[in-house]
Amino acid sequence: MKKNSDELLLWNCAAKAYAASQDDSEFSKLNKDIVCSRFPCFHGESVLDLGCGPGWYTEYFRSHGAHTIGCDGSEAMITEARNAYPLCRFDSAILGEPLPYKNSSFHMVFCNQVLMDIENLSESFSEIARILKNGGLFYMSIVHPAFYDAPWIADENGFLRYKKLERYLSQYSFSNRFWGETRHYHRPLSTYVNGALSCGLRLSSMDEPPSYDGSKKSAEFPLFLFMEFRKS
Repeated sequence: MKKNSDELLLWNCAAKAYAASQDDSEFSKLNKDIVCSRFPCFHGESVLDLGCGPGWYTEYFRSHGAHTIGCDGSEAMITEARNAYPLCRFDSAILGEPLPYKNSSFHMVFCNQVLMDIENLSESFSEIARILKNGGLFYMSIVHPAFYDAPWIADENGFLRYKKLERYLSQYSFSNRFWGETRHYHRPLSTYVNGALSCGLRLSSMDEPPSYDGSKKSAEFPLFLFMEFRKS
């Protein structure tokens, strides 16, 4: 519990800066475009935005026909979300701990750019599987574990052509400082896939969309990884 409390305190401190950055970031826009293209409309399905942050996706799903709940462990993030989107329901719930929802409650659990920033991944997958309806969709995105913690290397012309990868299979954590200090957990891709499979979630789709236009950085390296699972 102490570990979770320390990490949530960091996110509470980062909440305002993080929320403000989501309107300006080109990578946030890319992420939103991908999600909106995948989910253009709903027809009354129940959706949980797990780790909702400042609530943009919760509002998007609600305004496009879903019965949506957003939840987050950071009280400051929940405050940001409630202030921005008063028509949405937002709950306090800590990822990696038991969630306050009944079994088989949701047609979809949506978890966007969250799971790489929590320590207890196995409990999260177990809870996601528990609250999903049979046949329900678990849609997740993370920064790509093969390339995220690998600095760019320039060629002789100054073009960022390469990534310097020193370790991949090891699991470790480090601090990010984009919006103030937060914690990131590196895990190989197999940890995510096998963790979901072990809870009865079947991989149905994977996407590694282009993230860079190739003008200053190579377009050969994705920043994000999107995966879809179905509950068996």
